[in-house]
Amino acid sequence: MCGAVLLGGSELLAQEFSILFTASANGNYQNCHCPDVPLGGLDKRAQLIASYRDGDPDVLVVDNGDNFVDYLSPGVEGIIITAFDLTDYDVINIGDQDIAYGPAAYFELSALIQTHGEAVTIRKGSMTYSVLPILDPDATRFYPDFIFEDFSLANYEQQIELWLEEDLPAKTFRVLLSHAGFDADRKLAQKYPAIDLIIGGHSQTVLDTLVTVAGVPIVQAGGNGGYVGEIRFSSGAGEFRVLEHVLHPLRLELPGHPEMMKRIDQYNRGE
Repeated sequence: MCGAVLLGGSELLAQEFSILFTASANGNYQNCHCPDVPLGGLDKRAQLIASYRDGDPDVLVVDNGDNFVDYLSPGVEGIIITAFDLTDYDVINIGDQDIAYGPAAYFELSALIQTHGEAVTIRKGSMTYSVLPILDPDATRFYPDFIFEDFSLANYEQQIELWLEEDLPAKTFRVLLSHAGFDADRKLAQKYPAIDLIIGGHSQTVLDTLVTVAGVPIVQAGGNGGYVGEIRFSSGAGEFRVLEHVLHPLRLELPGHPEMMKRIDQYNRGE
């Protein structure tokens, strides 16, 4: 069971580890320089994550889907795919929008999880993570049924229960990568307090303050690619404790990844 306790800086830490999370780019590939929407840009996202990795190469980096919409040109689709490939995510969950509108090349990304309900084990440094991606079937209710014929949308609560029953190595950190929405995530935390962290998606909720339900931290990075979320933990004395949680806004003045900036500039010039 996760003890989601905020610690003071003076406490001794047995081990620290970090997770970065994104979601719901919604086809927004660049900062629009708009006063009403001042955040975003896949070039800025890629650079922030790359810079973070320079200081912490063992950071776990995940995305929770909904990166495509139905009106994108092939050029923009290519920019999004390049950004995800370049960022080298550890796990990418598929959202309902991705299944409905994502191009074939997107589904070739090695980090993309195409079978919901099957956990993936990831080792980063001395940490072992078990990440379970889920997609709430209710998220697909506004689409024609045939779009989801090739995807398993089984009862995700049953999948969570089977996952929590798995005999995992000691100190394995369980992450539920939930594309179900914030309200559903609160209910899941209450029902399954053995989950160590819920990273939410679909509802595009900006959780700039850490939410904890039944000892389970719930985080989400909002919509339109405006933020990169960060949460840091310590492990010791048989529990995981939250050290810090922050949403990093992708403001206009932030540097962009050079390769992504070049790709975006070429597209904008019609090349």
